[in-house]
Amino acid sequence: MQTLLAVAYDSFPAGRAGVALLALRLFVGVAFVLHGLGRIGDLPGFAAMYGISRGQSLAAKLTQIIGGVFLIIGFLTPVAGLGIAATMVVATLILRHKGERFINPTGHCWENSAFYVLAGVVIALLGPGRFSIDALLFATRP
Repeated sequence: MQTLLAVAYDSFPAGRAGVALLALRLFVGVAFVLHGLGRIGDLPGFAAMYGISRGQSLAAKLTQIIGGVFLIIGFLTPVAGLGIAATMVVATLILRHKGERFINPTGHCWENSAFYVLAGVVIALLGPGRFSIDALLFATRP
């Protein structure tokens, strides 16, 4: 377990890098709480829109809400980042399968979902930064 924590939390940048990670976490976290809350009351409609089961739609929405909250507070950040990335990989694949273009100035496209895949992976790899609950819990003290 200690080795896994050391890999997941090898550093907690402060200064400009810490503020940048905080800003990215807050933006992505808020966006995903809002994405997750959107249509949560209509899981069958959400499932039908994307051609997935109701169980998959519930899992996606809960991952978005819980992952978003965890990103906002910086708790279990690598897991939350990967959870967000995973939901967006699925969304990107669905949009690609539907024939959506990468960028479509006049309609739907898969650019946004692909961006969130990248943002989730970046957050997972870089970690939460100094301004997080993870730093309070897992940073080694000098």
